[in-house]
Amino acid sequence: MNIFETVKAAVTVKQAAEYCGLNVNRNNMVSCPFHNDRHPSMKLNEDYFFCFGCGASGDVIDLVAKLFNLSCLEAAEKLAEDFGIGPDKPPSAGARSLPGHDMEEPPEPGCPEALRDYIHLLETWKKDYAPTDRESSFDNRYTEACRELDYMEYLAEAKHEHRENAEQELRPGMDKKIKTERWIDGEKKTA
Repeated sequence: MNIFETVKAAVTVKQAAEYCGLNVNRNNMVSCPFHNDRHPSMKLNEDYFFCFGCGASGDVIDLVAKLFNLSCLEAAEKLAEDFGIGPDKPPSAGARSLPGHDMEEPPEPGCPEALRDYIHLLETWKKDYAPTDRESSFDNRYTEACRELDYMEYLAEAKHEHRENAEQELRPGMDKKIKTERWIDGEKKTA
């Protein structure tokens, strides 16, 4: 099986679209990123996408190639890397077998490229998944972006300046027990 078949067997169009920051609604529709689209006009099926507005269509590799202006081979390689698919892993080990693949794991501390990509993803999530009104519930991606973005940007800056103890500078004592105070029956208790 070549890289194209492996990626297509492991990653759905919807998974790739969500990973790339497109806001997929309940009907698997998105606002088309290839033209000025105010209302969702692109349908994401499991194996292909089609825009009813501009006519853009293709499979998961075509979607990523068009979004990032890549060749088909580069897009397939990007998807394989993003979803942890390799020649030594069968397609079933890829993203389709992972339910709830919405949340990202933070990158390894010594990997500046992964850190940069993760920061970009968090920025996209913070913008795209922000609540639209006061009654809206928070999307997990928005919550993660709010929680982690400043810290990841700090780490990226620290890595750029070659500060080895950057994590301890920002989060000192994370391994220590935290004292908490609460009021119980009118008395202040320290735990």
